Amino acid sequence: MKLDSEVGAKEMRRARGSSGERLFRVPEFLTTQQVASFFSRMAAKTKQQTIPGATTSDPDISAMEDEENFSKAKEAVMDALHVQHPISYDQYDICTLVKEKKLAKLKLGVLKVMCENLSIPVPPDQRRNAPYISLLEDLVKNCSCSTV
Repeated sequence: MKLDSEVGAKEMRRARGSSGERLFRVPEFLTTQQVASFFSRMAAKTKQQTIPGATTSDPDISAMEDEENFSKAKEAVMDALHVQHPISYDQYDICTLVKEKKLAKLKLGVLKVMCENLSIPVPPDQRRNAPYISLLEDLVKNCSCSTV
């Protein structure tokens, strides 16, 4: 899954630390184009280090870089959240829902709001539950209840 630069720019504006303070000040916000350029430069740098002489038009390499960039962005957000047990939203205990495999019973709108309120970057225009469930399951993997 590729992180959309528009989503990245919006998440930058919403990102908050564990005590609720903003992670970025207004002058530090990046535009959609700046986020896309950053990941492009990062991908080019990674490509030069790992695959000397590779062409930039190779779609497989590009897909690998996009996947790596999304994974790094997701890990950075998860680290910034400092996830603590129990992870909850409204009346839902997300840790329990994941362990009992009951996330699939929730409606799409509830899953979407959960992800948004937990500051989890979500690809735009998702109309299926699976991407949201996957993101919430990844979040619970970082919870202290999963490491015991």
